[in-house]
Amino acid sequence: SSRYQRRCTGSKCINAEYGSSGINAEYGEKKKQKRLKEAKEEAKKEILLFKNNQETAFQDKMAKSQGFGEDYTAQINKQGLVEAAKLDECLATNEGRVVDWLVGLVSEIKPEVHRNYSVTGFA
Repeated sequence: SSRYQRRCTGSKCINAEYGSSGINAEYGEKKKQKRLKEAKEEAKKEILLFKNNQETAFQDKMAKSQGFGEDYTAQINKQGLVEAAKLDECLATNEGRVVDWLVGLVSEIKPEVHRNYSVTGFA
């Protein structure tokens, strides 16, 4: 019997382990599927952790090669704040003109027939 168990695969192993009872074989198959699912989830977690570590290492290496040193993230944040300040300033200077232009477009009504309207009587 032990020789058979060494050579078996899949459901044959389950039948050899639990006997010929269908209930036990079904239980064994469910247990096997559960173990496979857990192993797959664990592998995904490990892959994600490895990917994140490699991405961090790559970003550090790129930052050092570009001359920002360890302060790469701070440099990016500083540039973002400068750009945001420029956009806020532009908004403050042009907001009134843009609002007036939009109000003019919305409130100026010209009653006319649309160019796609045809006078065929089937409208």
